[in-house]
Amino acid sequence: MRRPLILCLGAAMLGMAAAQTDLLAALPNCTVQCFETSISNTSCPPTDIPCLCGDQTFLATVQGCQAQSCTIKEILTSTNATLAACGVPPGDQSATIIGIPASFGSLAILLVLIRVFGRLWITKVDLDWDDYLIVLAVISASVLNFVCYPMAHLGMGKDFWTIPFPDINMTLKLLYVAEIFYMFAEMLVQMSLLAFYIRVFPEASVFVRRASWTLIAIVACFGIANTCTMIFQCTPIPFFWFGWAGEMTGKCIDINLFSWIRAAIDIAIDVAILSLPLPSVVKLQMSWKKKAQVLLMFALGFVITVVSILRLQSLIQFAKTSNPTYDNSPAIYWSVLECDMFIICACLPALRSVLSKLAPRFFGTTRKKSYPSGDYYRHEGSNQDSERQVSSHHLRNLDSSGKITKSVDVDVTQEQRTASDEDLVYPPRSYYLSDS
Repeated sequence: MRRPLILCLGAAMLGMAAAQTDLLAALPNCTVQCFETSISNTSCPPTDIPCLCGDQTFLATVQGCQAQSCTIKEILTSTNATLAACGVPPGDQSATIIGIPASFGSLAILLVLIRVFGRLWITKVDLDWDDYLIVLAVISASVLNFVCYPMAHLGMGKDFWTIPFPDINMTLKLLYVAEIFYMFAEMLVQMSLLAFYIRVFPEASVFVRRASWTLIAIVACFGIANTCTMIFQCTPIPFFWFGWAGEMTGKCIDINLFSWIRAAIDIAIDVAILSLPLPSVVKLQMSWKKKAQVLLMFALGFVITVVSILRLQSLIQFAKTSNPTYDNSPAIYWSVLECDMFIICACLPALRSVLSKLAPRFFGTTRKKSYPSGDYYRHEGSNQDSERQVSSHHLRNLDSSGKITKSVDVDVTQEQRTASDEDLVYPPRSYYLSDS
C-alpha cells in the first residue's frame, strides 16, 4: 500500500515541477527575476503553483516588481501565462458585442426602409427632411454596428492580455471609428425627430415649433463638438491605437471625464426631446384609444433614457482599467443599443401610418362629425382618401309651403385612412366638430 502512495505523490510532484517549468519558459526574463526576488515573501513551496496562485501578497509583490522592471508587452505576456497556469478562465463578452448590433441594428434598418418606402408607395407622400436625416442616421449607425463584428473577432470583449499585439492595434482602430460614427448618428437621429415635430405640429403650436428649432441648434452644435472631440481626442491621432504599448509619445484628453459630462448632457437632451410633444398630444381631439396609441409611441422613447443611464453606469471603469478590452465592453454595446433604439423609436409614428393603411381596422382613425342645419352643407375638411362615409338624416316636419319648420340633424361617421403621418399625430382641426 505504501509503495503506490509514494509513486502517486512522486508523480504529483513531477507534474507540478513540469508545470512550473512550462510556466517559467513562457515568462519574460524580467518576470522570472521578479518571481525569484519575491519568493521569499510567501510560505508556499516554489513548486506548488496552486498555493502561489492563491497567495495575494506574493502576487502583489510580483506585480509591483513587474511595474518597475518590465515593459507593458512583457507584463501582458506574463499575466496571460500566469493566469493560464493558475487555471483562471479567460473572460469573453464578444457574443454580446456581436448580438446587439445584429439584432437591433437590423431592426433599425428595417423600420427606416418601411418608413421611406411606406411614405413613397403606400401613403403616397414625398419625403421630407426628417426622413432624409433618419436615412443618414441609420447609415452612420450601420457603420457603428458593422465595425462591432471585426472588433469583437479581433479581441474586443476579451481579456486584454489574451489578445495578440497586432490585433490590439486593429481593435483600437475600429473602436476609434465606432466612437466617431456613434456621435454623428446620435446627432442625426435627434435632429430627425425634432424635424418631424416641426413638420407635424401646425403653426398654432408655437411653443413646440420654437422649442424644436432651439433644440435643433443645440443638438447640431453639441453633436459637431462631440464628433470633433472624438476625432482629435489624442495628439497625434494614431496615439489612440498605438499608445497602449508605451512605445509612442503622445497624449489624450481625459476621456473618462469627457464621457461622463457628455453622457449627462445627452440624457438631458433626450428627455427634453421626448417630452416636448407630450402636452400637445394629450390635448389632441381624438378618441382615447387612438390617443393612447400615440402616447405609447412617444413613451417607448423613454426606454432610451434607461439605456443611456445604463451606459453611464458602464463608464465608471472607462479609461480607468488595466483590462480595457473586457471592462469597457458594456460601454460599447450599451452605446450601440442606445443609438439603434433611438432610430427605432423615431420611426414608430411612420410605422403606424403605414399600418393604418395595411390594417385599418386596428390602426385607422375614426372620427365623428356633426354639421349644422341649413339650406346646404359644406364639408370644409373633406379628404380625398376617405373610404367610407355613413350618413343618417333625420328630417322633421315640413309646413304646407314646403319649408322646413324643424331642424335637420346630420350625423356623419367617417373612418379615415390618413395620407400621411401628419394626420396621424396631429390631425387637421377642421375635421373635429365633435369627438367620440
